Amino acid sequence: MKINYKQFFEHRSIPESSIYLLVGKPYHLQSEVQFHIEFKLKSEGLDIKTYLIDSDFNLDLIRNDFETLSLFSEKKLIILNVLSNTIPKLLLDFILNTAIPKDLKIIIKVRPQTSAFKRNKFYSYIEKNHCVIEIIELKGQILQKWIENKFQRNKVKFTKESLAKILEKNEGNTSAIAQELYKMSLLKLDNVDSYIKYTQKSYKYTEYDLIDVALEGNLSKSLKILQYLNMVKSPEPYILFLIHNEIKKVYYLMFDLSPKPFISNYKKGLYNSLVNEFDKNTLEGMLEFCYSIDKSIKLGSNNINIWHQLETLVSCFVMRKLINNSFNNKNTFYAD
Repeated sequence: MKINYKQFFEHRSIPESSIYLLVGKPYHLQSEVQFHIEFKLKSEGLDIKTYLIDSDFNLDLIRNDFETLSLFSEKKLIILNVLSNTIPKLLLDFILNTAIPKDLKIIIKVRPQTSAFKRNKFYSYIEKNHCVIEIIELKGQILQKWIENKFQRNKVKFTKESLAKILEKNEGNTSAIAQELYKMSLLKLDNVDSYIKYTQKSYKYTEYDLIDVALEGNLSKSLKILQYLNMVKSPEPYILFLIHNEIKKVYYLMFDLSPKPFISNYKKGLYNSLVNEFDKNTLEGMLEFCYSIDKSIKLGSNNINIWHQLETLVSCFVMRKLINNSFNNKNTFYAD
């Protein structure tokens, strides 16, 4: 079975399956689907256990869970949150060649994959025998309904005009809109119009000021704005999302990739010049660093200074080159 985000939420009950493969982006929509499945299965008495899967993941941890369920009658939901670019082969082979105990449910969350992933043996197995849930960015009426439901659920008052402003400001991106809602909760505002007025009056700089100045190549002002955003507790994932989005735009333009990034007409000249200022290794290094920062945020690593990593990333983008010996090994980007 294969369904999308819209089809999943059209039904009150979740699809019957032993394995749910959540693939695509944005990440927070994946998390919404995961939460819905978790809530339903937890109400049925399943215990929940989560594993973060990286390339060096110890398979014995999951193998022990399978063996325990085979010996004892214990209902369990295992969540496999894959942080690496692909699902490790050892894990793929284990799932393909192991009988799933009847009391076990599995959620597998993976990053966006190449088209070849949908043609491999594992994807075909899940689609045929279990459930694939594909996540893509929402558009049109589905996006509009999603925003309305979000605000209604959080008891935030809005009008058609204020929703249109939020949509336009964030270019319809649900990750950015979710961050706007998070900021409203921090400010204890329950009205979209009040929030828009507040941000226009009260914030000396916004995340969008950071992006504009970074695009212009002004390093000192970029770092000054980033320091200010740190002081006012701007969400790190939101800043990372915006910077990553700009890097990806330049990369897609450089190699004429699809889908074409949205660029306002008055900014097309700027982005065309950026394509000439960057090289492939720099862009790929920064994209890899974005993944590293995202992983640090999700793991909640106390010994890693996320804001220092963001400062290094912004500096690289503004200077159009990798700095501070950022490259250690091929395809591994580190902040000093």
